[in-house]
Amino acid sequence: MTKPLIGITADSLTLTNSRGALEERYFLKSALANAVEMAGGQPVIVPFVKVSAQARGLLLRLDGLVISGGDFDVDPALYGERRIPKCGPANHARTKSELLLLKGAIKKGTPVLGVCGGAQLINVCLGGTLYQDIPSQLKGCRPHSQREPHTKATHLVKISDGSLLRKITKSGEVMVNSTHHQAIKKIGRGLSASAVSPDGVVESIERRSGSFLMGVQWHPEFLTKTGKQAAIFGALIR
Repeated sequence: MTKPLIGITADSLTLTNSRGALEERYFLKSALANAVEMAGGQPVIVPFVKVSAQARGLLLRLDGLVISGGDFDVDPALYGERRIPKCGPANHARTKSELLLLKGAIKKGTPVLGVCGGAQLINVCLGGTLYQDIPSQLKGCRPHSQREPHTKATHLVKISDGSLLRKITKSGEVMVNSTHHQAIKKIGRGLSASAVSPDGVVESIERRSGSFLMGVQWHPEFLTKTGKQAAIFGALIR
């Protein structure tokens, strides 16, 4: 039986090779690929695309798409705000690529899961906004960038009644890791919040009609030993 082909968006870096030459490379944390494979999918790394035709061509071959996280922030100009000093650096080439893929996937009805920055991008793509920096813009919030390893869950999130996430996890709460300094502010069109942390920060968004479209602010790929977390990838595959 052929496994569903799940594209996972790549990150990029520039490094110096053993001969002293600079090289541009794509990469992906193996935990995401492993989580997709464990759930019954066939993961493939998706490099940057530059135009919508490239995105459409890839999506014709993919059964699902994961928008991965990365060590950068979505440019505030994309949601109509000026950058504040605490906003991190952007990655314009990657964000453009992921928006092309995301818009194409939504139009085609390809199932999409956004992880961490991927959840934020889904929200922005559909007209939502972000808090550019939680510590400076949301006074009194708990720390959301843990010092512990990704494999350690550090805080609870409450899952909304009637949400798809509630059906997937079969629970009203789940323990998650937390490695972000931005968060969803205004929720995008057609989306709803399906999980929040005790301090009120939105931790998951979803579309409850149409094709599967979900974003989680944490990194479930590092917590798949817990059935609730593995079930998120299982839902994408189904």
